[in-house]
Amino acid sequence: MTEPTPTRVVELIVGIADGVNFMNVLDPENPTPLSLDLSHRCELVFRLSDSLIDAGWKFQRRPISIKDDYGLNFSSYVWVTQWYGAPLAPHSCFKIIYECVRMGEYEYSLFMTDSHDQSITLDPKIENGAGKVP
Repeated sequence: MTEPTPTRVVELIVGIADGVNFMNVLDPENPTPLSLDLSHRCELVFRLSDSLIDAGWKFQRRPISIKDDYGLNFSSYVWVTQWYGAPLAPHSCFKIIYECVRMGEYEYSLFMTDSHDQSITLDPKIENGAGKVP
């Protein structure tokens, strides 16, 4: 019997860099595009930056949609209420599991609401070179 592959945790902190661009601000001094390395099975954690939360932002009731996946690679989302033992604001963090089953290019949409209850949608692309050809 083979050992299960350990699950990597990939954290994306959605924030605004340079005052205009939505980026991953995990390292605020060096923000990166909202791209994902999907070369292996992983747990994807999406969290709003503290500055967006302080400004009244949150993820919508359904925080993410992945186009053309049909439940093969990506699990349903689960809200995260604590991170590293600290409580989080409601609807500020969620996670999904990437199974690395099928090769392809996927577009995901993140659904957020700003402090004026306006809906905000981001549509970054995921390029996945791993997995199996369908």
